Amino acid sequence: MTKRIYRGILLSSVITMLACLIFTIGIQYQMYDESTKDSLKDKAYIISLNSESGDLSEYADAKERITLITSSGKVLFDNKAIADKMENHLSRKEVKEALDSGEGYAVRRSETLGSKSCYYALKLKNGNILRISDDSLTVWTVLINLLPAICAIAIMTLVLSSVLAAVISKKILKPLNSIDLENPDAQNVYDELIPFINKINMQNRKIDRQIARLTRSRREFDIITENMSEGLVLTDIKGNILTHNKGIEKFFGVGEDINGKNILTLNRSEVFREIFSDITEKRRGEDILSLNGRYYDMTANPVYDEDGTPCGAVILAVDITEKEKREKLRREFTANVSHELKTPLTSISGISDMLMNGIVAPEDIKGFAGDINKESARLITLVNDIIKLSELDEGAYSTETDEKVDLLKTAAVVKERLEAIAAKKNVKIAVTGEDAEITGGESLVFEMLYNLCDNAVKYNKENGNVTVSVGTSEGAPFVTVKDTGIGIPPEYTDRIFERFFRVDKSRSKESGGTGLGLSIVKHIAMSLGADIRVESTVGKGTEITVTFNNK
Repeated sequence: MTKRIYRGILLSSVITMLACLIFTIGIQYQMYDESTKDSLKDKAYIISLNSESGDLSEYADAKERITLITSSGKVLFDNKAIADKMENHLSRKEVKEALDSGEGYAVRRSETLGSKSCYYALKLKNGNILRISDDSLTVWTVLINLLPAICAIAIMTLVLSSVLAAVISKKILKPLNSIDLENPDAQNVYDELIPFINKINMQNRKIDRQIARLTRSRREFDIITENMSEGLVLTDIKGNILTHNKGIEKFFGVGEDINGKNILTLNRSEVFREIFSDITEKRRGEDILSLNGRYYDMTANPVYDEDGTPCGAVILAVDITEKEKREKLRREFTANVSHELKTPLTSISGISDMLMNGIVAPEDIKGFAGDINKESARLITLVNDIIKLSELDEGAYSTETDEKVDLLKTAAVVKERLEAIAAKKNVKIAVTGEDAEITGGESLVFEMLYNLCDNAVKYNKENGNVTVSVGTSEGAPFVTVKDTGIGIPPEYTDRIFERFFRVDKSRSKESGGTGLGLSIVKHIAMSLGADIRVESTVGKGTEITVTFNNK
């Protein structure tokens, strides 16, 4: 703005200077013409006083050209030429005017010589015309002669105008530059700027309200998105990230500085690229992305502007790892249940078909009936375990109770229930330790200890031992079930709590195991807030300790 004001002042000064110069020259030139005319007129009157006799020889050397002309236009005298050889002057303008009105004036220019001649004619008393003339410069000749002086004046004026323009422009803009736009009310400015300042003040208040509203909306948006368990990304139509929440940083392992970068910096897999390509084609993109052992349900929706043109995208990432794991477990569980149910049912169906068709000898019927009974018992046990697991999954057993459970007494009850089964293998069960109480459901604790001890008996050696120890360690009650059985290989220690997992499937079937006992133990321990530790040596036995976190 300073430059524009400077140029404006400078241009105005130059134009004003040129106009003044032209006007001055014009006035001076006009005054010069008038002065020339008056001079010629005065000289003509002086000469006329001495020319009545017609003798003008005394003016032969005069600077001005003096001519005496009769009323018929004949030249009687001319101090610059031979009168007899001059043409008739009756047609001359100044002569005509003098004959008509007593005096006449004319100016004739010579463009080639760059000069002009001024003629003044005066009618004498005897009727003759006295004409006096003198040469004068034309306006262009005057300008050319004055050109050096004009150029010098122009340069001086230009320099002075430039300096003054710079000083004046800064002085004019100083109050404007010193305006505090944040507080325009408290300013000492030109009166002409007061309406402008008022408008700025109103605009500032409006902008402050809008910024406050946007800040509030942004804060609310941030609070909502930062507390989302899902990941959220907003992009423009080119895929550049506009904003994101902490969920995205956590899921994709990126920092806070991803705003402004392309969405593909998060992940360049084919699935991820396909999701975003759907957006550019005005379609909703959705797929499951596997990343670092976790699963994310990715959904991308296009965002449209007022004209219905896609201008960006909203991408939502939902961690469905647990859901996928549960779904996988469900599929595996369903497959395992189908397999486990199929085996005893096939046996029962085959034996019953043989009995129905009379293929079995009478003396073998009792043996086959025993097989049916054994497979039915196995089927019932399996169904009961499945029902128990389903109930535990659905939280059918409440642990939110003040019921006190004595671990030592419960272990003794379990021992009594299993002694008959253990006697068949000559396995001895011993319960040792001290009283220890926990808060929880007694039926769940009994179920857990029963399954632990039942496994210890089933997978024990002939004439083996099972020892149940109850006590308190650092204020935490615990139960340890130790056997002298076949043991568990180290690579399977972490898998024994999986549903239907068996280290030795053939031995498990012989012992009547369903592969669900330890899964039930794990679920009950989790519901009671207990920790399980397994120590096992192949060929020597296994020790499982359950430590409760409540007293």
